[in-house]
Amino acid sequence: MPLILPGNVGSATASTSYNVSNSIRLNDGDSPRLRNAFGTPTNRKKYTFSAWMKKGKVGNTSGGTEDTLWGVYTDGSNYSYLRINTGPQFEWKIREGGSTVGKIQTNALIRDPSAWLHIVVAYDSTQGTAANRMKMYINGTQVSSFDTETYVNQNVETTFNESGQNLDIGSDGNGAGYFDGYMAEVVFIDGQQLAPDQFGEFDSDSGIWKPIDVSGLTFGDNGSYLDFEDSSALGNDVSGNNRDFASTNLAATDQSIDTCTNNFATMNPLNVPTSNAPTFAEGNLKTTSGTTGGAYMGSATIGVSSGKWYAEMKVKVID
Repeated sequence: MPLILPGNVGSATASTSYNVSNSIRLNDGDSPRLRNAFGTPTNRKKYTFSAWMKKGKVGNTSGGTEDTLWGVYTDGSNYSYLRINTGPQFEWKIREGGSTVGKIQTNALIRDPSAWLHIVVAYDSTQGTAANRMKMYINGTQVSSFDTETYVNQNVETTFNESGQNLDIGSDGNGAGYFDGYMAEVVFIDGQQLAPDQFGEFDSDSGIWKPIDVSGLTFGDNGSYLDFEDSSALGNDVSGNNRDFASTNLAATDQSIDTCTNNFATMNPLNVPTSNAPTFAEGNLKTTSGTTGGAYMGSATIGVSSGKWYAEMKVKVID
């Protein structure tokens, strides 16, 4: 499944392609989130969520996390979320009345901190075929093989998109599972189960999956589109619905130009010593040595062997 690999925009898209200017950088240690309360929905039986993301922390090298892209939480018996679990696998789970009524979890492991990835989950409980009620797509391709596969019954309405419930971006809605890494082009569609070709396309030359302009989509009454281009209001909804998200533990400096069309190098948490490994933070832009009075080796997510390159960093030594 092609994806945006390390390297800047020229390696992934042509100059005439749609460019994404900004992303949001979430550091799980800060407990960051964006929150919006649902209003009256267009249709609680149909919705689509789309986001581009680049993972930060990874398991075993920097204290792997449960990275929640979105969560809706009423109580321990009623909630839903889309997250990368500690597997690390994509897990879309719906719990109602104390029972898990829907859950699909990928076989594939999601652990690459160097590349951007596009995820779409599309819900339509009116479908007669169970597997069509919860669809997941990664980089434009539908996932057809799952480690766990339980589908909702026909015509089920859940707490997701229910008036008065909170939609969290970057949190499970219950003060946990904070996302660590980058997100861009976060879209929620109320009332339609859409395919990924409404959010991206395969480049005709490279075969790489890349974003397209989504501003012309029909978002529905509760729908939203977060492009993160206003650093003073990172939760600004530009769908036309003005359903702005309130931000918690996020600042203007959490706006980033590292995006799905302009991928930047960061430190690589997959290439670290087996002992005294450093810790990673701020989208892998910050590392802290795991040893006292010594040094450690590390590398960037973009490797080079020739040509002219430039890197800049700040080193702080604590005696």
